[in-house]
Amino acid sequence: EATANWRKRNLASAAAAQQRRRAKKLQRTAAWADHDKIRQFYILARELTEQTGIEHEVDHIFPLQGELVSGLHVETNLQIIPRLVNRSKGARLPGAS
Repeated sequence: EATANWRKRNLASAAAAQQRRRAKKLQRTAAWADHDKIRQFYILARELTEQTGIEHEVDHIFPLQGELVSGLHVETNLQIIPRLVNRSKGARLPGAS
């Protein structure tokens, strides 16, 4: 809720951040990525949200902008998790606290 309020008050900054994220994702998408499988993750996340009433998001297991390691935007690096879990996880590697 706090993030949504911030976005409403800072539309230009929020749009710029979204564009940076989109550009980073494009840079980290491998030529061999299966775009249909990637799209299916986003469809399933939306369906889970609708079915359960709990917001779900597609998460990069290995973050695109990790401190030590950066993952790729490919189907094998994606998982669907609840939004609250994803937001609290941040850009940390699996198993990192």
